[in-house]
Amino acid sequence: MKRFLGILLMLSLVVALFQPLGMSATTTKKYGGVLRTAVTSDPPTLDPAQITDTTSDMVARQIFDGLVDYDENLKIVPVIAKNWSISKDGKVYTFNLRQGVKFHNGREVTAEDFVYSWKRVMDPATKSKRANFMEDIAKVEAPSKYVFRVTLKEPRGYFLQMLPYSCFWVIPKEEVEKLGPDFGSKPVGSGPFKFVSWTHDDKVVLEANKDYFAGRPYVDRLEIRIIPDETVAIMEFEKGNLDWYENVPPSELDRLKNDPKWKDNIIMKPELGTYYIGMNCQKPPLNNKLVRKAISYAINREQIVKVIMRDSVVIASGILPPGIPGYSKRPPIPYDPEKAKRLLKQAGYPDGKGLPTLELAFNKSATHQRICEAIQSDLKKVGIKVELVQMDWAQYLEKVDRGETQLFRLGWIADYPDADNFLWVLFNSKNWGPGGNGAYYKNPTVDELTDKAKTMVPGAARNSLYKRAEAIILDDAPWAPIYFYVSRAIKQPYVMDFDFSGMGPFTAKLEKVWLDK
Repeated sequence: MKRFLGILLMLSLVVALFQPLGMSATTTKKYGGVLRTAVTSDPPTLDPAQITDTTSDMVARQIFDGLVDYDENLKIVPVIAKNWSISKDGKVYTFNLRQGVKFHNGREVTAEDFVYSWKRVMDPATKSKRANFMEDIAKVEAPSKYVFRVTLKEPRGYFLQMLPYSCFWVIPKEEVEKLGPDFGSKPVGSGPFKFVSWTHDDKVVLEANKDYFAGRPYVDRLEIRIIPDETVAIMEFEKGNLDWYENVPPSELDRLKNDPKWKDNIIMKPELGTYYIGMNCQKPPLNNKLVRKAISYAINREQIVKVIMRDSVVIASGILPPGIPGYSKRPPIPYDPEKAKRLLKQAGYPDGKGLPTLELAFNKSATHQRICEAIQSDLKKVGIKVELVQMDWAQYLEKVDRGETQLFRLGWIADYPDADNFLWVLFNSKNWGPGGNGAYYKNPTVDELTDKAKTMVPGAARNSLYKRAEAIILDDAPWAPIYFYVSRAIKQPYVMDFDFSGMGPFTAKLEKVWLDK
């Protein structure tokens, strides 16, 4: 989420070789047991209004529900909304809610709860980093106890696809008012699992919601450990201390694929996501487009993918990953250190002379560190000195949001499978900082194209605008895209019915998982 065979062929080979696993032939599924996994960092928050990262999302989506969700094939399916209708003008969405859905405190979920939850995200006092996801909404209302109605300012053909995202989940007003800022660390939702405890930087514990409207989960308990080092996590997995793990380190992948015990329990899928180096376009010398382009051309992506990632991902050819409407098939961004030197000279920094040392920030991870060290080495070869700065995940996200980094490593996994979620959210100047545009990039033409595309129905005309916008962005180089993601999850042989969508392993529906032991 090519190099030799082209993107589509490479992805088709990945899909063919690594299909979802864990579907049991056993007819009787078993209840009980503890399902154990790990993430690489402490979740910054479990408040749906504030979630912007996959670590928080993976934990919180077990606790909360929304109107709809994606299935494993990225098809929209009902959750609390049993059905819905859309007006002829595409502006009014009417959702009929299930009766008898309860929050974990025992109170029934009603349409008024959705009104409260969505208005809370829109309220500037909440300071939600995803308030921009709601900016197309003119009105939310509850005509009756089990009817929730949304009126948009303009038609949005992808609106339904946005609704599985965390900021659209339902929360109980009384718990937010009772807990205040602690709601993000003691969450109460209506989802398949209830919050039990959170020992920061150690473990989050959840228990089965036996009153869940769709039927209680099969396992009694979820334990989500925080293990910053992926290699340590794999050691814990092989010792039997974890039941599944979402992020097999590339350094261990070949060994595990060749181990008879594990080779049939690795799940690899192309993800709708892009790994990149962002550049703060407002900070000198990165406010110079020529310097940014020099950095991009100086990075040896093929070496990163081949040596560090062990060919488990696909070299990025742009911003949009394959599978997103509007994706353009183009050659990978070339490794061209000589061109990088020419661009630096053109920018007034021959051989890097006069260029200050740049900081490249990244969150704690052995793999991220290896990639950033490789980039540091690549940039040194063209005269660009780089200092690496490692931070905890929550601190790191805050610094990127506030524009306090120069170069920064991030990955973007689609919140919803639409080009809007990449090109408008990440590059429209309305979204500087917490809104998603961590590069603080501004181009009036990109703003115009992405604003216009938002108002259009899905199709070729809309896609053409996104293709134009992406071409401009690539030329301006606020990002140096590195690779498109491919999920690398692993599970114990006794873990059954474990699967996830192309959004990534963090979307796995753990209420469906059961343990055959």
